[in-house]
Amino acid sequence: MMEMLKRLCGRKPCRARHYDIAVKSERGLVRADNQDNLLVCRERSLFCVADGMGGGQGGAEASAIACKALDRTVKAGADFSERIRAAGASIHGANCEIREFARKARYSRMATTVTVLSIDDEPEPSAVIAYVGDSRVYRLRDGKLEPLTHDHTLAGELSRRPSMRSMIARLGWREGQLSHVLTRAVGIEPDVQPDWRKIDVRPDDVYLLCTDGVYDMVDDKGIEEVLAMKRAASEIADELERRIILGGAIDNYTMIVLRIKESGQ
Repeated sequence: MMEMLKRLCGRKPCRARHYDIAVKSERGLVRADNQDNLLVCRERSLFCVADGMGGGQGGAEASAIACKALDRTVKAGADFSERIRAAGASIHGANCEIREFARKARYSRMATTVTVLSIDDEPEPSAVIAYVGDSRVYRLRDGKLEPLTHDHTLAGELSRRPSMRSMIARLGWREGQLSHVLTRAVGIEPDVQPDWRKIDVRPDDVYLLCTDGVYDMVDDKGIEEVLAMKRAASEIADELERRIILGGAIDNYTMIVLRIKESGQ
């Protein structure tokens, strides 16, 4: 992570960018409560979704801790490199805070996913994504959908390391059973390492940050269809929600829809 942060240093402060933003976070049709959380800060061009795990054992508290740590640590007015350092520090700080909360409450599996998008305008429009777990970032550009994160799950690891297939076969597991077995989460281990990715940003890009309750109900083809609609972010979010509910909404679902606009639009 430090090498990534070093490459991002020396950047000029960011300007306010024009966004069209819509958010939704609901418990769905089956779950008793909502253990997801999100953070949207237009002024700091900072966006985050978090999906708590642990059932009755502090999932909602874990995702709230992660979002609050990010909000508390990434300061308004800081330049881009400072904001990126702060985002990394917030994930590590949340990891410690969640583990301490779990210790005091005697919870055994309190943890959360965290996926962060931070955007900068100078020297050219770009963004950094930091993530742990299986909450995702998608980008629609020129009508084509691109996943910008890789799930930290057994299924995700299998897709990147085909050599694991023989081990999975020996255990008698099917790949579909592995899609939500997390290999990395905030709060499980004494230390956590987020993955980092730097991307370019263009006007008319549409970004979707979401928890698994979204993409489990709407597949990538469906997400592409909805994000490609030439409509406001709120209408896109409404259509995604409609499809989630039609699919059964068996989990909590949280989304941030973000359309990049030219200044002055």
